[in-house]
Amino acid sequence: MLKRVISIFCLIILLFSIFNFEGNKPLEVAAATTAPIKDTITLTVKFPDTVGEGFGIEPTDPEEIHQMVDSKGKTHPHRTGWGAIKYECVRTDTDYIAGYDYYGNPIWDVHTVSGWRQKEDYSTEDSHVPHQPAEVKKEIVEKYGEEMYELAEAAGAVFYYDDTTPIPARFLTGDIGDYNRRVNGTTGRYSIYYKDTTYTDSHCQNGEKAYFYRNNDFFVTTTFDVEWKEPEDKQGTGLGRAYWELERTDKNDLSEVAVYSSFKGEYDKHVAVRNIKHTVNLDTKHVEQEGAIEFTINAKQVQNKDMQYGFEYEYTNKEIGWVCTGKGEDQECHWDDRPDWRAVQKFELNGSIPVDHQQKKTEKSDKLDNILVKKWVVGREDKYGPSKESKAYYEQYHRAEGNEWQDEINLKTQTTLPMTPGKLLYSVELPSGKHKDGDFYPLMKTQSSGTYKAAELDESLQAEFEDGVQLQQKVMKDMGMKGDQRQFEGEFVSDLFFTASGTGFMSGYKYAEKVKQAIKSDQGLPSFAQVVQEGAAKGEADFVQYTNVPFEDEWVFTSSEEDLPHLQRYSLPITPYSQLMPNETYKNQLELVDMGLSDLSFTFDQSFSFEHFLFGSGYDDAWIIEQPESRVPVTEFETVELTHEQVKKLAKAERQHSNNKIHNFRFVDRTFPDKVREIRGAR
Repeated sequence: MLKRVISIFCLIILLFSIFNFEGNKPLEVAAATTAPIKDTITLTVKFPDTVGEGFGIEPTDPEEIHQMVDSKGKTHPHRTGWGAIKYECVRTDTDYIAGYDYYGNPIWDVHTVSGWRQKEDYSTEDSHVPHQPAEVKKEIVEKYGEEMYELAEAAGAVFYYDDTTPIPARFLTGDIGDYNRRVNGTTGRYSIYYKDTTYTDSHCQNGEKAYFYRNNDFFVTTTFDVEWKEPEDKQGTGLGRAYWELERTDKNDLSEVAVYSSFKGEYDKHVAVRNIKHTVNLDTKHVEQEGAIEFTINAKQVQNKDMQYGFEYEYTNKEIGWVCTGKGEDQECHWDDRPDWRAVQKFELNGSIPVDHQQKKTEKSDKLDNILVKKWVVGREDKYGPSKESKAYYEQYHRAEGNEWQDEINLKTQTTLPMTPGKLLYSVELPSGKHKDGDFYPLMKTQSSGTYKAAELDESLQAEFEDGVQLQQKVMKDMGMKGDQRQFEGEFVSDLFFTASGTGFMSGYKYAEKVKQAIKSDQGLPSFAQVVQEGAAKGEADFVQYTNVPFEDEWVFTSSEEDLPHLQRYSLPITPYSQLMPNETYKNQLELVDMGLSDLSFTFDQSFSFEHFLFGSGYDDAWIIEQPESRVPVTEFETVELTHEQVKKLAKAERQHSNNKIHNFRFVDRTFPDKVREIRGAR
């Protein structure tokens, strides 16, 4: 049952919501109360003084004034509102000859110079601090009566210096009035007494003391209410949450920012509730309505903006209560149990959440692992229950199990390097919980992709892959929930490099684009047999175009699907004209784009070096040394007899034989030995 109590409550206190983004914080709300029987009282009284008008006698003894200044008021603790400046006379008497008498004797006189030297000063600071009613009790009782004093004291009123109260007219006339107008103005603090005991019409005595002294009065004011007290256990509350998160509403486009705000109060504990309202402001978007708010907006448009949310409603915990009419003996009072909207309270919950996602951000590092230690904000939530809890939600990439990617590789000789970063594990959590849905998928339909830019490609590849080798991620494997996070495993493939066994000729195959188009059209990935067939056919055509001789060779790593990773490796150029030198560090650069809900870009290096050339002379310190002359005596040999006609055919064949070489040391024409055998008639 509502207590029928009339008590004192300070209206002027306003509590404002304070929000943070880390940890918990008790909820604070703004409130305003109007009671049906209420006096909003403003008292303005003169701060009581112990001297001056009606309060005693002003000090006039210079010694006493000097003592008051020297002790900074401690010798006269009850005196308030005064200020003083100490003066001390400095006098010099100098004898001089003022003239001569009739007999020529000097006439002596004294030349006196005197003046007042200003010394220490001091002023009390009573007006600069708040004052309790007990300190101004005499003035309140004298002006308003004992009851008013009790109300002010019960309300916990605090009196503050009031610089707007006009100075009484009697202190704006005559000498004191001139002084106040000149020094203090016409409002606020004013002097009721001042005195300057220095003088200039005669010489002062050396060491004589004087002073300037004034006594000020000032007004203090307070405002307090006599009203019905709000029950502490029936304050307004807001239960619910507000959040934003990245959400991919269109599988063929960038993520959007999804906004949600929904709160409710504990309405049943109030006498009545009205004017329920939710608001959200984000950049140019403003939504205001009674129910929950939910919408999506362009992520880049609102990046690094603040999402302002609010929830409010008005309520009253008070019935109209006692209603009295008449005065004195004719007064009648009855209890009215209808809602008293004059005692309305307004619950307001306001907050701000930074929309600090990093969509399309490029993370650059010389190492992949430096990027994988980072995480990116994909959502923020403020939750009230009723205490506030703020939480940030992230996405992150890690190495998947078995990932053997190396940021730095030291090779013994010119071999091959992987062009894909290995399997990556993607983790994400969202405030909406949608990451737990069975059909949740974070990436665009075309998945993530990228580019591998080698320090130097083989000559046969440079034109085709001038802009880099393309990388393409396959559809990620759903690894389910781990704790609160949804995890996916992703694997990249690259364009393929087919290498001929005999000549070492290399041909590129745009495998990454094939995989992307298959994913885009919901088709299965190209089979290994199809890849080998198309890649080999293209490679043979590239060979003929590059060398102008028929292709008589075989492609390595084309036997089974297990060979596919070997085709996705970068071969260091072994031509003598290569820019790559032993024991130097070079960098291949990788860029992965459209990573995660944030559509991020990762740019990192694959550093490598090698100790020896693969082919060369002894001077080159190569692993395979060119040996033009035999160092072993030939003891067994075969004698071949050729006819004059065969010699002519061999000469003709030699003239027609191509001298073009792959890597400057492998002849491209592998048909010449067969022609020699044919001319010889040998098998």
